[in-house]
Parts: sequence; structure tokens; C-alpha cells
Amino acid sequence: MKLYKAALIILLFSFSACSDTEKATKDPIKPVKYVIIGNNNDAGTKTFNGLSKSGSETKLSFRSSGLIVLLDAKNGEKVRKGQVLARLDQKDISLSYDKAKASVRSAESQLELSKSNLDRIKELYQSNSASLSDYEQAKNNYSSAQANYENSVKSMNIQSSQFEYAVIKAPMDGIITEVNADVNEVAQAGSPIFIMNSEGDDLEITVGVPESYISKIQEGKSVQVSINNTSVEGLITEVAFSTGGSLTYSVIVKLINPSSDLRPGMPAEVLFALDSEKTSSSQILIPVKGVSNDVNGDFVFVLKKDKQESYQVHKMYVELGELKSGGFVVKSGLNKGDLVAIAGLRTLHDGMSVKLLK
Repeated sequence: MKLYKAALIILLFSFSACSDTEKATKDPIKPVKYVIIGNNNDAGTKTFNGLSKSGSETKLSFRSSGLIVLLDAKNGEKVRKGQVLARLDQKDISLSYDKAKASVRSAESQLELSKSNLDRIKELYQSNSASLSDYEQAKNNYSSAQANYENSVKSMNIQSSQFEYAVIKAPMDGIITEVNADVNEVAQAGSPIFIMNSEGDDLEITVGVPESYISKIQEGKSVQVSINNTSVEGLITEVAFSTGGSLTYSVIVKLINPSSDLRPGMPAEVLFALDSEKTSSSQILIPVKGVSNDVNGDFVFVLKKDKQESYQVHKMYVELGELKSGGFVVKSGLNKGDLVAIAGLRTLHDGMSVKLLK
């Protein structure tokens, strides 16, 4: 009885092992990324991502350095032209201005004294009671006092302007979109404290375009912009001549009649028309990544439906034409509606069963 049970256990284990071996040796169906020829390739257009901003963005900063004692504007706050937004501590400025005024008064006194002395020496010289050298010395003293007075006045005016340099006022009506400082911080001259946008409908989209497409984009052309789930017409207003150290060329697109729901900082997609001539409707295009070649020429892998959920791979040689922005023009070998693999081509072979990657 024990021998019978042992034999039965061995037999069941053998069937289980065979079943596992069959499952392990059965190849799983490979998912394949594909395109439908003629239905999803638009050779005349290309979409690039961008970011919205105000066309009249202004950076506001102090013209002198100092301690911030007033910061009277918040992010998102509407401000009016001439409104005081921030102020620096003006104690040192006031002290310097008072010293400058004192120097002006002293220089003015010296000027009056030298003028009085010149008049006196002049009368003595005319009556032969003073020498020519005394008269020339008096004139030189007066000229020196006059120059000193003028320099003192200029210094006082410069110190007076420091009061204006220590205050930031709104240059126009607008909205504060960024605040880069706090009260009791030391601000450096020229360092932006606020970023301000106008209230007008002057939104722009800044787009980075690769070098392979920048020559096909022209200023003044219309584009279509998708932003905040809406479609808006745009106009190309600037096309950068150089990258400026970045990896792409900057293109500025001005939105035409944007809605009030759109704001700076929103991501956008811009659809550019790249080709100057429209692609013929009879032309068939294949993406570059869907083409391979061997000793016999260029070929693609066409996917034809086999069963309900699987497709069979067919290696098809094609004759290619010129390269457009949407891919190669196919002169022969493909038809519109054909399904062509565009990824993992090295792992595919003729007759292989695959499934479509959704």
C-alpha cells in the first residue's frame, strides 16, 4: 500500500513538471508599438510645448542698496501707476544729504567772501594801490570758490536723488506676479524685488524649437495654441537667431484675443505649420523610426491581423523618397491604412505573432 501511494505521488509530480515545462517553453505574445500609415502623419505641422507669460512683464528693483523697511505689495495684487510698493531705510541717505547741504552753504560763503575780496582788490588796482599779481590772485581765488560751490550743488542734487532710488513705485497699472524679498532684508541695487505684468490681454507663449525645425518657422505666421483646455489663435512675433546658450531656439507667439481665464505661467502646446508647400494627399509617409535596411534595401514590418487579439509580422521592402518633417515619402510597398511597427524592430522577424501596444 505504501509503495502504491509513493508511485502515485511520483506520477502526479511528473505530470505537474511536464505542465510547467510546457508553460515555460510557450512564448508570450510581444506587444508592439505601431502607427497607421496615412492616418496619423501630418508632414506639414509640428507641436512644441511652451509657457505663457505677459508681453509687458517688468522687473522692479531699487537703484541703491539698503535695508528694506516697507514692502506694500503681495503676489497677485493689483496696483496702480505711481503707487509706492517698497522703500529702503533712508536714515543714512538723510545724513548724507544734510552733509551735502552743509557743504553747499560753506561753499556759498567762500564764494561770497572771494567775490567781495575780488571787488576790493580790483578797486585798489585801478587806483594803483594794489599790484597786478594781487589782482590776478584774487581772480583765481574767486574762480576756485565758484567751481567749489558748483561741485557742492551737484553733490547735493545727487544725494537728493538717492531718496528716489530708495523707493519702488509702480510704473503702470498692473498685477504683481512675483515678490522676491521681505521686510528687514538687505536689498542689492538692481536685484529684482517685484515682477509685474500689465492687466491687458497681451499674453505670449515662449516656445523652445530644436535647430532642425527653426529654419521652417517664420515671423508673422499664424499658429494654433492649445492652453487651459481651449484653442486660441496665435501670431509668431519673434524668432531667435541664436540659442543664447540653451539647447533650443526661442520663439515668441502672441495670443490673439485670449480669454480672461488665461494667465501667465500656464503650460501650452503650439502647433506650427512647417512646410512651405502642402504635402500631396496622395503621398504616403512613414516615420523614420519605422524603417530598417539590410543588404536587399529598406524595409518595414507590417502588422496584419491574424486572430482576435494577435497580429502577424510581415517584412515588406519599400522604395523611399525624400525625407519630410513627418518622415520618408513612400514611393511603393505600402498602402494607406497599413499598420507598421515603429519600436523594437531588431526583436521582430517575419511571421512572428504580436499584439498591438495600446
